[in-house]
Amino acid sequence: MNVMYSSENYYVVEFLPGRHGIELVDKTTGRAGFLEGAVEVKFRASMAEIVAGEPSVESVDEFLGHYDALLTNSIALH
Repeated sequence: MNVMYSSENYYVVEFLPGRHGIELVDKTTGRAGFLEGAVEVKFRASMAEIVAGEPSVESVDEFLGHYDALLTNSIALH
């Protein structure tokens, strides 16, 4: 796993060997989603574009908020 992004509100993890995909976690709601396929490809491209512009944490969190509808899994902390 590779942490792509972490803020007070969101956590983005990239899965590498064996399973390609990205897990997006909304820390404030305790919801997560696994992005793969075409959604993952679009997400990666958009994230790379945003990071290239040296964005603020607020603007990255705003971008990630557009994916909230895909976060359908509840998370539990151990």
